Amino acid sequence: MADINIENFYKHIARILSILYSTFPSKTPLYVDDVAGIDNPDEYGLHSPHYTAGFFAILWLAEEDYVRFQDTIRQDGVDQVVLTHKSFLKLTQVSEPIYKATVYQTDDSNIVSIVQPEEESLSPSVIEDQKLVINQLRQALRSGESIAINKVVNHILHN
Repeated sequence: MADINIENFYKHIARILSILYSTFPSKTPLYVDDVAGIDNPDEYGLHSPHYTAGFFAILWLAEEDYVRFQDTIRQDGVDQVVLTHKSFLKLTQVSEPIYKATVYQTDDSNIVSIVQPEEESLSPSVIEDQKLVINQLRQALRSGESIAINKVVNHILHN
């Protein structure tokens, strides 16, 4: 089991890359609320550790050359942010499925069987579109499965 801060880091990275891909190549403001959720600062004006981690995930991506931005907006986001060439290439790469979710199905006698989706019925263009790393990342985010998000983000960061 991974540390919760690392799981949150992967989720933040996944959301950041997905948001920026959808606006690419335009430069846009990116707010931590969109990455880590809305947060109400405490009586001293300090944000929660989860929210702060979302902000630092954006900065980390910039330090590692995955995104570029013009300026920070306090600790609430960054302005004029865009994916770098490196990120764009990684997200548009075609890859065999990085994570295949196992689907369990029970029949009337309560026998559990593993079901894998049939690829034969899909057109080659649909199959290739599903194999794009960005679409695998989006699918992992939609599923909400931590292991799926972790595997796809690891793939992006290591390849």
